[in-house]
Amino acid sequence: MKCPLCSFSARYLTAAEGREYWLCPRCRAISVPAKFHVPRDEEVKRYLQHENNLENEGYVKMFQEKISALQTYEIKSALDYGCGYEPVLKTLLERQGIKTDGYDPNFFPDIHLDKRYDLVISTETFEHFRTPAQEIPRIADRVAAGGILAIMTRFYPAANKRPVADEFANWFYKRDPTHIIFYCTATFRWLAGSIGFELVFNNEYDFVVLRKPRAPQLQKNFGGDSTAKKKIAAANTKN
Repeated sequence: MKCPLCSFSARYLTAAEGREYWLCPRCRAISVPAKFHVPRDEEVKRYLQHENNLENEGYVKMFQEKISALQTYEIKSALDYGCGYEPVLKTLLERQGIKTDGYDPNFFPDIHLDKRYDLVISTETFEHFRTPAQEIPRIADRVAAGGILAIMTRFYPAANKRPVADEFANWFYKRDPTHIIFYCTATFRWLAGSIGFELVFNNEYDFVVLRKPRAPQLQKNFGGDSTAKKKIAAANTKN
């Protein structure tokens, strides 16, 4: 199968929980084939079972730790992409004086994604992407020049860019049927280069920060060829 993130040929890794896992040798993402994805309505029902609200002290503390990690960046505006049915992070950011919008394709789909923000943050969302090659560039485009994209998702256990077989087999995070793509540090390094961002923070566990350059740069697309190469190829075809 093709990797849903970079379109490279992924290789079968293992099977568990009644589904398959495939590893991409280019971007190192591990993905679940589409035939194993749960229906959208079932996915939404599962989200509603989560106690993701301001009364959940552990949930709030998790967000406060991520907000603390962002204190060194100048942030006046933010987009919480994938905010869920109760936009807790949006509320916490606004308490910090940051003007924040919340978008979620299931619960807040009517927010117009036509602005750019100092911070675009996506927590526990990237693992749900069915078409990350389309969704991630759309998210990155909402980041203002010089702004940051912050991503929280649990990294799969890896060593030397390879999943650790025993740990991955017992990894709780992949047991959620709505989690269909998994990342590691190598994946985010590849991703940063592909969208023309710089990886500026990585806790090697569940949180990365990518900075968008202030000046335009040549960016690679998700197929691996740079924009410049495409233009050169087109010009050569005409000649």
